[in-house]
Amino acid sequence: MKLLYTIYLSLFFVVIVNAQQLKVTLEAESIIADNALFFDGTKYDAVTNPSGNYRFGRRISPHGDCIDVIGGFVFVTWYRGGMDDRHLMLSRKNLEDPNADWVTIEFPHQHIGFQGNPNVGDSHNIAAIAISPIDETIHILYDMHAYSSDDYPDDYFNYSVSIPNTAFVPDSDFNLSLFNPKQDFLKVGQNYERITYPSIHRAGDGSLVVRFRRGGAGNGDIFMASYDGSSWSNNWLYSDGSIPLPNRYSLYGEEKFLNGTYYSIFCIRYAQNDNYELNSGLYFAATDALPVTQSNQWVDINGNSLSIPIKNPDVVKIAEPADDYGTSDAPRISGGPAFTITENGAIHITTQVDNINVHYYRRLGEYVFSSDSGNGVPLGRMFHFNNYVFMVNLSGGRIIIKATPEGQNKWETIYYEVTDSTTFKHFNAVLKEDKLYVYLMENTPGDACPLHLQVFNLSDGIFNGVTPVRITIEAEDYDEGGQDVAYYDTTEGNLGGEYRTDDVDIEARATASNGYVVTHFKGNEWMQYTFQVDSAGIYTFNLIAANPNQDSSIVDVEINGVKYEKFLVTRTFNWDVFLPSSLPGIMLNEGENVVKITQRKSLSSLPDKLEFVSDIQLVNTSNTLNQQTTIFPNPSNGIFNIKTNDPNLRYSVLSLEGEIVQQGILTHNEIDLSNYPKGIYLLQLSSDNGTDIKKLVLY
Repeated sequence: MKLLYTIYLSLFFVVIVNAQQLKVTLEAESIIADNALFFDGTKYDAVTNPSGNYRFGRRISPHGDCIDVIGGFVFVTWYRGGMDDRHLMLSRKNLEDPNADWVTIEFPHQHIGFQGNPNVGDSHNIAAIAISPIDETIHILYDMHAYSSDDYPDDYFNYSVSIPNTAFVPDSDFNLSLFNPKQDFLKVGQNYERITYPSIHRAGDGSLVVRFRRGGAGNGDIFMASYDGSSWSNNWLYSDGSIPLPNRYSLYGEEKFLNGTYYSIFCIRYAQNDNYELNSGLYFAATDALPVTQSNQWVDINGNSLSIPIKNPDVVKIAEPADDYGTSDAPRISGGPAFTITENGAIHITTQVDNINVHYYRRLGEYVFSSDSGNGVPLGRMFHFNNYVFMVNLSGGRIIIKATPEGQNKWETIYYEVTDSTTFKHFNAVLKEDKLYVYLMENTPGDACPLHLQVFNLSDGIFNGVTPVRITIEAEDYDEGGQDVAYYDTTEGNLGGEYRTDDVDIEARATASNGYVVTHFKGNEWMQYTFQVDSAGIYTFNLIAANPNQDSSIVDVEINGVKYEKFLVTRTFNWDVFLPSSLPGIMLNEGENVVKITQRKSLSSLPDKLEFVSDIQLVNTSNTLNQQTTIFPNPSNGIFNIKTNDPNLRYSVLSLEGEIVQQGILTHNEIDLSNYPKGIYLLQLSSDNGTDIKKLVLY
């Protein structure tokens, strides 16, 4: 890329860039184990199904803060299946050695089961892990759900910590002897009874903060403690939920160290609440002090000082999604929000109300949150990278990643693997610098299932940071003019009943970019779109559509009178997942252009929108080479003819990454790229009269 930029600068070329785009690439994948515990069977109920296999949910591996990446290693916790086993496990892999295998430690402890019944699984009993780089110790908190020492004297609080300087030992030395015997305390003399949902976070200085709930749903206190590399602090109260009725509550959410600040964003479950089912609200608190203690200075969303512990949560409330988006008499929010805060101070939070995905967001310097439930708002694990916020989730059992520019609600699918036959049940993920680590359980039957790790590389921008112009046309915004002019539809009336009142069938769909899609798209039906282009040039056409069932879904695409028949629509495996299918090398005119799409495989796809994405636009501000130099044909399927008055031109053909793929003296006034991959190339021409750059389109 350095070479390419050098050429641009030396020739006084200007690259016109409208926006950047986050790019995600799968870098590595490995199988951790083939026998992790999963709660298979039926849901336990003491009255209606006493022989059931699990209580609450099926998920236990991976679950909670079960993955940590540090020092060139990845660590994951899990329970071994099936239900007759249930041992706590710790696996580690050296990320810097491509040939390294996973090494695993089996602990003596077995998942206690629901209320001590080993035949019934309890999904609350997660195994949280973090490594302190100060003394290179491994810390695991696991298998607890509000237990008392009287009922479970050996298992009410489970903590395993390694001896110092052992987290990064060679694989051959990674074994159970590195760990001290299991403890029922972090610090002697503190109360660790009735604890649920342990999590461990690492601060920038390497210290750790543990967070857990004491109590139950609607009546729970949140405690924290810190580890300085040698010992744990006293437990200190962050949120006092066991206050008198009617204000008694518990907190559902998470904390994160982001950009040097410790953030807490959560919702509330009141013990008595007739207005909402389960949870409500969005709440915010933060501190810049590291490590976190109760005496640190905490602030609300506007920087005002807070008194800790929080008693009345209304003092830190920032929104009420149930009121804004609820559709029932008692709107339902069942889980905690996902959130991230970018380096530029943009705050993004997502939650779900009555099965509606909701996004709240605010840029730095703004005092009011914007919110939206449309434009394909996703749920999942939320992160940020440079100027982007992105969400990781599963759709159809496959990883799907959506991103939006920070401070906006313009979600686009940037990754969805549709070729691999492997599907997954659930996952967790962490982001470290430009690497995303996704820890997954494979979707196989039974109570012992494989675990995978997938590692993704993140980068900013198409063509290494230089992105083209994007023209977007919503599928429902076809031309005016009616049947046989703007569209052809075989059924009378809008069968979807949304957006427009003519015969094209349009329905609302929350995951679509504008909240609508064209539906009931039958064979030989078509729609036409007239649009304006500011700059003539070569563009890539993208049809963004859902296609869950057919590998042979096809449409005909006609652009400015040129027909591209049997255009294959990417299979997405889900009616709610919309992915692009691309047609490169399309010439668009300055001014008015027309595109028409015709369905060939009846009812096989749902169009969401159409896009035209330009190649890099080069504006030549030099006048050093004879301007009579022309290239034809361009686009070409291999041979480019060069018409010029300058004899013996020197030339170099470069990829858009700046790599020279061909160079020499132009002796026959032609360049042959027949053996190179299709795409866009840059041609540098030089002579005694100067130098120029042209763009080559190889299709």
